[in-house]
Amino acid sequence: MDRKDLHKIKIQRLSKWLNGERPGPVKIDIEPTNTCNLKCMFCWTQSKERLAACQYDRLLDEKRILKIIDEAAELDVVEWQIAGGWEPIVKPGLLIEMAKRIKSYDMYGCITTNGTLFSEKMVRTLVDIGWDEILFSLEGAYADTHDFSTRVNGSFEKSTNAMSMFKKWKENLISKKPDYSFHAVLTNKNYRQLADMIRLGKEIGCTGVNFEPLTVWSDVGKTLKLDEKQTEEVKSYAKEALKVAKELGIHTNAKNLLKTEFVKKEGMDQILKRESNKIQRSKYPILTAPCFDPWLSLEIRVNGRAAPCRICDFDSSCENVLNKSLRDIWHGPYFENLRKKMIEGKMPDFCSDCAAGNITTMLKMKKELINNSRPFPINKIKGIVSRFER
Repeated sequence: MDRKDLHKIKIQRLSKWLNGERPGPVKIDIEPTNTCNLKCMFCWTQSKERLAACQYDRLLDEKRILKIIDEAAELDVVEWQIAGGWEPIVKPGLLIEMAKRIKSYDMYGCITTNGTLFSEKMVRTLVDIGWDEILFSLEGAYADTHDFSTRVNGSFEKSTNAMSMFKKWKENLISKKPDYSFHAVLTNKNYRQLADMIRLGKEIGCTGVNFEPLTVWSDVGKTLKLDEKQTEEVKSYAKEALKVAKELGIHTNAKNLLKTEFVKKEGMDQILKRESNKIQRSKYPILTAPCFDPWLSLEIRVNGRAAPCRICDFDSSCENVLNKSLRDIWHGPYFENLRKKMIEGKMPDFCSDCAAGNITTMLKMKKELINNSRPFPINKIKGIVSRFER
């Protein structure tokens, strides 16, 4: 199973919802810890208000986390994201047990990590069990840029060394898995290094290098924000990165950085609404929803809250896996109400911070649902191919 297969499964699940069925989620994004060894300036954890809203008085333990994986298998979940934000490898034993349990059900697994805590033994184990994907966070092509953003000296070297370890063990064990790539938060410290990050990724065996515009969570994060001049300059560096990526045969989403409103990352919910409003109402109202996440994914925070996406980190109305099963939550009042509101175009406040990649993926899925599925009134639903897909 690869990313293309996962995309097809998402389209199939959405088709079932459109035709009156109620399938389980495709993906679960789980947060197994509330600790990190870095102090990244751009991270949401730098916001005291958001941390206070997380209510960490009760946390998921290892037994409940492993049971959640079993419950997910019963719901036909096929994809797992062991989340970053916090650092999952702070608990290496738990991480490996989760990975083994996930692969025992033949589900696709991805770990998001800063990469600084990998041991040789962990790397070999993940290669040996056929783990699917590692997504590293790397904030520049050079150590001084990365370490400035993480505020921990030596973090660049540790992260890149971990990627090199994966490269070595994949070669030693003659394995194509896991794929690994890195993503960088776009800041005023690294935006001139886009092409160099692509080159670095190729050198250390990455399949992709991706970029996500900065979301400002705190005052310290604000110091990394691009000014108007830098925002315009990003386009030329993005074009260079795209050229280098094509030459080296490495994937990148740098195309998103050619769009100024994506780089500024202001009012992302309004972009979703604007595109959805181009679709006329039909007998398939889900098609007009700005976002499909409430029909596709479950995000489980370390405090047990179950939300529709990674951005939702402070919604106190979420139900909790410490009190309910995944099945009861997925088909329960919180998600049912969220789906209803999404169809009505009433998006939660946190949607304003949506990632550019999520928006382009959502629009791509809508296009495929309309063009490739016979039950849909294709001749009545127009305008889905927006300028963001051209």
